Amino acid sequence: MNLDQEPREDGPLTGPAEVQADGKAPYPPEIVTLRDGTEVIIRAIVPEDAPLLQELVRRLSPESIFLRFLTRLKELGRPQAERLANVDYQTQMALVATLGPDIIGVARYAPAMGQGPGYVEAAVVVEDEYQSRGLGTLLLTRLADYAREHDVEAFVASIHLSNERIMSFIRKSGLRNESRIEGGLWEIRVYLD
Repeated sequence: MNLDQEPREDGPLTGPAEVQADGKAPYPPEIVTLRDGTEVIIRAIVPEDAPLLQELVRRLSPESIFLRFLTRLKELGRPQAERLANVDYQTQMALVATLGPDIIGVARYAPAMGQGPGYVEAAVVVEDEYQSRGLGTLLLTRLADYAREHDVEAFVASIHLSNERIMSFIRKSGLRNESRIEGGLWEIRVYLD
């Protein structure tokens, strides 16, 4: 996958990061600079992020909510937010982009129902105000890198036909993919090899 910008190298960061049994953070926080110069931190999600996920969804436009959840979700309920904020960092992973105290973007994967091992469902959402700055690309690229290290073979996703941004990203990524239209959605598989 291609990036339009390089992350800054400022050394270790502090902040929320669940520690694994081996004492290492599952994904060390890193400062990245977006195309417009905005600096954000990309880090692994932690359970304490559930309320911040709810706040993110409240700030999303109805269109962004629909393209991410494929439904006209009014609010992200507490149980769903807690489920999304609790990952095992192996079969499931989520990276968040933070700016100050707020989460402004999330990319995640989890086991794909009805798929074999090594296939995970992936999704990304970026707060409207921060779209078109390269953040979605950064999050998905970092997530794909992490997934490769954890034996993920492919991302699968159901994408609304109107979601040209993500389809353009997939085409530009250079990654092998398969897609078909089914029920008004792109059913896509992106191989990480």
